[in-house]
Amino acid sequence: MTWTVGLRAAGAGLGALIALWGLLPVFTGRLHAGCITMLLVGALLMIVCIRFAEVSALVARLWSSVGGKVALSVLAVVAAVLIVLFAVVSVLMAKAAHNEPHEEATLIVLGAALRGDQPSKMLRGRLNAAVDYLEAHPQAVCVVSGGQGPDEICTEASVMYAYLTQKGIAPERIYLEERSTSTFENIAFSKEVIQKNGLSTRVAVVTQEFHQYRAQQFAKTAGFAEVGAVTAHTPWDLVASYWIRDFAGICHMALLGT
Repeated sequence: MTWTVGLRAAGAGLGALIALWGLLPVFTGRLHAGCITMLLVGALLMIVCIRFAEVSALVARLWSSVGGKVALSVLAVVAAVLIVLFAVVSVLMAKAAHNEPHEEATLIVLGAALRGDQPSKMLRGRLNAAVDYLEAHPQAVCVVSGGQGPDEICTEASVMYAYLTQKGIAPERIYLEERSTSTFENIAFSKEVIQKNGLSTRVAVVTQEFHQYRAQQFAKTAGFAEVGAVTAHTPWDLVASYWIRDFAGICHMALLGT
């Protein structure tokens, strides 16, 4: 009996850890589907472990009826499908993050949240990755892509431009796209900038690991000749919830195309 108590305690602790990890992005002002999913999963695991006897009795009562058997079976199948789908998509996401870029690619640096007139931690990671690539490839140029959100005082692209020039990137190597409000628009509007200025259609998307697959799929759909990745490291406190959020985004893209 002792080992079952210990197992339940470990499960409850794991649930609390998952819920708290899901809460971390909230402290930076970002509540999204990934946060909510982790909170729900963590809370459910804690309830099951802490109230194991009551949950077992409820499952037994449901299983004793035909309707209950059907409902529980459907839930089990849905859960299994989601787990398998998440695993498969996660492999694709991880692979996309390591998609080597062309040596003189046109970078598309995707925008992210601002903190006043300064880039957030997530956006700084993307910009620093872009700086590393641009310094290593002096002939390459970039498009900084991001409009002005409802809680932002300026466009993301203008802040990105200022950051890159402060890091020593020549202004003539930076093109601004200041209308987009989503990843789909980042790619679509950046393509207009690239075509207007006669830039190379061999592109590399600059964003975090979790975001590369979806952004690259949009770029491929937009008709770019070659699509690579310049990947920024995701902060540990954000990676789990954002990975789940982008999984949901990929499912939405597969169903609706955006």
